[in-house]
Amino acid sequence: MNYFRVRPAVAQDCPVILCLIKEVAACENMLDAVKLTVMDLHRDGFGKNPLFYCLIAEAYNQQESSSTITVGFAMYYFTYDPWIGKLLHLEDFYVIQAYRGLGIGAEMLKRLSQIAIRSQCNCMHFLVVIWNQDSIDYYTRRGALDLSSEEGWHLFKFNREELIEMAGEE
Repeated sequence: MNYFRVRPAVAQDCPVILCLIKEVAACENMLDAVKLTVMDLHRDGFGKNPLFYCLIAEAYNQQESSSTITVGFAMYYFTYDPWIGKLLHLEDFYVIQAYRGLGIGAEMLKRLSQIAIRSQCNCMHFLVVIWNQDSIDYYTRRGALDLSSEEGWHLFKFNREELIEMAGEE
């Protein structure tokens, strides 16, 4: 018997997705950085033109097989690279600590890989925080390349304030 399932998220999952996002942020000591709301997730992921997609991992309750608990998620979107074409960008990937080592993460990666291939993507990109050596080891064991060391790329961002400033420049 399977003890978990992976399924596409639906709009009703937004509250639990936000809880998991906050749990990831707390693990990275960045909880205060989460400004997102349930309404933001609903608007941006489940409207006519979604900006992201999400998989939900659920474990079945041992006592009551008809009930489940959400134990992980994978948030992704499609983007385009001018050198290689379409790619799947895995924005967030998380399994609750108590449910790690059960194959849930591997199943979500399998499903993401299937989605990428079906969608004609040439690769999957994702970021891993530099101090998370367990995750780095997990992904490299599965064949992922660390572009920061392989190709020397750095990730940059402009915050909203800088965008507003640049947008007003003449």
